[in-house]
Amino acid sequence: MLNRSSKSLTTEQEAYDYALDMLSYRDYSRKDMELKLKRKGAEAEIIKNTVQKLVEYGFLDERRYAQRVFEAWLSKKYYGRSHLRLELQKKNVADRYVNGIIAQLSDTMEEERAENALRSCLKRNPKKYNAETQEGRAAISRFLYTRGFSSKYIQKSINNIHGSIILMDDC
Repeated sequence: MLNRSSKSLTTEQEAYDYALDMLSYRDYSRKDMELKLKRKGAEAEIIKNTVQKLVEYGFLDERRYAQRVFEAWLSKKYYGRSHLRLELQKKNVADRYVNGIIAQLSDTMEEERAENALRSCLKRNPKKYNAETQEGRAAISRFLYTRGFSSKYIQKSINNIHGSIILMDDC
């Protein structure tokens, strides 16, 4: 295990050892690893070579990292597709993998997640989230929208749970 002192990384071997130490704890995106190495004082050429070596040996795999971020996100039961996109971007997942990961979230899954989120908010505060009133529908819409659900799934979840068509145009 590499000593975690504030000493800067001056050689490729030091940078490589430091990167392997970091990867022993969790996966990183390519960009995150580059930032870690830069913060430790490694020069651009050393960073480039180290990251290339890690990718070559399969220690740094952007697709695997994106998949793990997605799997961790799935455990957060009450969030939608927009939240997933933001989570992937926040974790510095390369754009070329984001759409593939988002495609794994089916429409059915998202609809179920929206309904579960709505049930959760109705259980917490049925008076505030009353779909019979305009204020209640607006509160439900805000609740689901801030959790990354589109208006399509907000409308469907309200209709599925309340069994009648309540148009969001009233909100």
